[in-house]
Amino acid sequence: MSIEQLLPRYSNLDRGGMLKRVLTYFADLEDAAQRYKDTRLEREIPDPLHGVIVTGMGGSFIGALFLQDLLYDSWRTPILALREITLPAFADKRHLLVAVSYSGNTEETIRVLVEARRRGIPVVAVTSGGLMAELAEKLSYQLVRLPSGLAPRAAFPYMVTALAAILDALDPSLRLVDSIKRSSLNLAQCGSDMQRHALELADWMLNNYGANRLPIIYAYRPYLSAGYRFKTQINENAKLHAFFSEIPESNHNEIMGWESPSNLFTVVIRAEEPPHMLHRMEFLLDLWSKRGIPYREVKPLGGSRLEKLLSLFFTLDLTSVLLALKRDVDPTPVETISQLKKYLDSRINIRSSLDL
Repeated sequence: MSIEQLLPRYSNLDRGGMLKRVLTYFADLEDAAQRYKDTRLEREIPDPLHGVIVTGMGGSFIGALFLQDLLYDSWRTPILALREITLPAFADKRHLLVAVSYSGNTEETIRVLVEARRRGIPVVAVTSGGLMAELAEKLSYQLVRLPSGLAPRAAFPYMVTALAAILDALDPSLRLVDSIKRSSLNLAQCGSDMQRHALELADWMLNNYGANRLPIIYAYRPYLSAGYRFKTQINENAKLHAFFSEIPESNHNEIMGWESPSNLFTVVIRAEEPPHMLHRMEFLLDLWSKRGIPYREVKPLGGSRLEKLLSLFFTLDLTSVLLALKRDVDPTPVETISQLKKYLDSRINIRSSLDL
């Protein structure tokens, strides 16, 4: 049965339409490429530019990790993915700050944006509205608008393409937006394969959760963003715990935990592997097999690194939504996050504390 055939079955449960939204992933990428292809930087940019700082939280942050993976060994300008409430000491007017908040009301991101103003750092705001849009207008910052009405995590195609367009404006030789459009068209032809993989993975994970196990998601560069995204999508969509770990770093510490009895299972994101990584992976898989640890390998489709990353994001996003629906959980609401925001709003008046 195809995912499209499952839509009527889950229509009453999936009131926010998250499953349907995920299935528009490649169409959203094409739409985003059309929206942002002519993005130009309207303010003076430092020359030379010492780095691009992309700040955001939650679903508004993942595009920074994605672009770090994509450009890690090919673009010489540093990209710092910042999930903090303050800027690091080295950040100054020789950097560009790109502040991303889908809602426009993320306290941490707004505080970083305001701190950038005090340091004279040029800023581009990426948001659908809210206080950030107001501040961008008041402070004469460039604003890149995102379409409204989406859950922040579902707006990834638009946020990552907007970020790509900003980098293209900094360095036209990158041609990232064109590559995103081309890759989305190519991958759309493989949609049924990715859907099948997502269904199989969701069923396998559901069985392991049912056996009172918890997953560790493993990934290595340049697919760290896909692994981390999968962990957070399981958290937000399926309302389940999941943990993320990086290879090879985890081989120097976390690996020792497998010497004790464990109620864990693992999902490993793998693609092309040079010998130094292949041998590490072979050791881990053999170790888990010997200790009875269930594991599953997830491999991307596509030819280029960009296509591989995009295919992983789609397959794993879809897996997380299917995992929710198979548990009779509506994937869209994030009630505990909403409770935290209400709690903080009652104690922190962000507008009055900005000192503008």
